[in-house]
Amino acid sequence: MSRPGPGGVIIVRGHNVGLEIVTKPDTLKPSKRFVATIVLLACAGCWPASAQTGVPTTAPASYKPLSSSERWRQYWDDTWLSPEFYIFALAAAGESQFAWDPPEWRQGAAAYGRRSASWLGVFAIEESVHQGAAAALGYDPRYLRCDCRGFFRRSGHAVKWSVVTKNTAGQTRLDLPALAGAYGAGMLSMYWHPSRYQPLTDGVRIGHQEMGFVIGLNLIDEFRPELKRVFTRRP
Repeated sequence: MSRPGPGGVIIVRGHNVGLEIVTKPDTLKPSKRFVATIVLLACAGCWPASAQTGVPTTAPASYKPLSSSERWRQYWDDTWLSPEFYIFALAAAGESQFAWDPPEWRQGAAAYGRRSASWLGVFAIEESVHQGAAAALGYDPRYLRCDCRGFFRRSGHAVKWSVVTKNTAGQTRLDLPALAGAYGAGMLSMYWHPSRYQPLTDGVRIGHQEMGFVIGLNLIDEFRPELKRVFTRRP
């Protein structure tokens, strides 16, 4: 149960003995909520793309579907072997920490560790569903860089290719595996969230957040060469 209280929202949880009250602030400044996310995502742009497959473009002449062995390598490179996998989890956990989401997990180092582990689980499920379904349907799980020039065209391409991909024939298709991974992982994560969290509301909300991270990662992949030049420039 929740109700407004002085300085925030009071979450009241019943137990066999007594009640536990958790106070959550009403608002937090956006600059404080996103500063850690911005810093961590900027650092992610300095890391090279997958050594196995790189980041191909949408140009028909340069596109080559993944083989079965390359798909396995791509999965590991996108999850446990990828620095970005952990950076994005830490960034998402930082945003959740600033937002007190969920408030029952409170604040502090232990709470941040719990939120980080939660997001690692979400991202692991997302990629497992995404890449497993992509393999079954013959879809490409990689981001395909724009064969174009211009900041706005490339940015629009990064957003568009968050929801579309190519099949083994090189045809553009709606990326159902990616959507299933993002929203499926959000719903499944409700199993380790407080019991008041529901798959069709809070789970979908987390799915929205994941799609935001997918767009962010695509933008990083699109502009990775430029980001590396900026952040690794020597004085």
